[in-house]
Amino acid sequence: MDLPEFIRQVKDFDTLSHPDKIKHFAWWLHRHGSQERFDLTSIRGCYRIVNRQPSDNPGRDLTRLEARRPRELLKDMGGYRLEASVRDALDAKYLAHETVVIISALLKDLPGKISDTAERRYLSEAIICYKHQAYRAATVMTWNLAFDHLLGWILADAQRLSNFNTSVTKRYPQDKKKVNITVSKREDFSELKESEVIEICSKASLISDDLKKILHEKLVRRNIAAHPSLVEIARPQADDTISDLVNNVILALG
Repeated sequence: MDLPEFIRQVKDFDTLSHPDKIKHFAWWLHRHGSQERFDLTSIRGCYRIVNRQPSDNPGRDLTRLEARRPRELLKDMGGYRLEASVRDALDAKYLAHETVVIISALLKDLPGKISDTAERRYLSEAIICYKHQAYRAATVMTWNLAFDHLLGWILADAQRLSNFNTSVTKRYPQDKKKVNITVSKREDFSELKESEVIEICSKASLISDDLKKILHEKLVRRNIAAHPSLVEIARPQADDTISDLVNNVILALG
């Protein structure tokens, strides 16, 4: 993220004092400018990039931040750096926001990439859940959409479907109930557990080992989210689930 884009995310940036503006510039230099240390020249450059006028004495502003108690800026031979608690506070405020922006954009753009009308409608509800911080519901719905997409992808190709069917007994040779299972339509998958479908897809070489791992991990998370428990499903868990399933299943399995 470039500096002008970041500054647009800072509420009422132009009303901040110059020392507080410098803290935001410093955070951006640390997190996005790959600078563990910065100096007065770096800060002047930040003002210039965002077309803002610095104070009459930005060097004094740096000194004031260093002199605050508790300190907000530390200085050594290499230059200045934000004190850890200040950096952590800005991380919590802005890194989280960046992730929400990324996931929201991913979900917003997704409907246009999905041809199936039912999938688009279902996705629209998952987006509503995410935007309203209903992360359990968003997690469950995204899994359901991705898994249904996987089933449709198998059924859409005769060779994939044949490979799947021949791999049922290969994966479960001792299971008498599965010997006679032949999938020809979506409803037939109901004779198998979701975890078994994943295993059979892997046995049939329809999915990679990495995708198998992702699907198993996200199935576990879906199961946790789908049942009342004290386990919290917060935004980071929902972000991880949505990003993985959208990119590696919904978009990758066209």
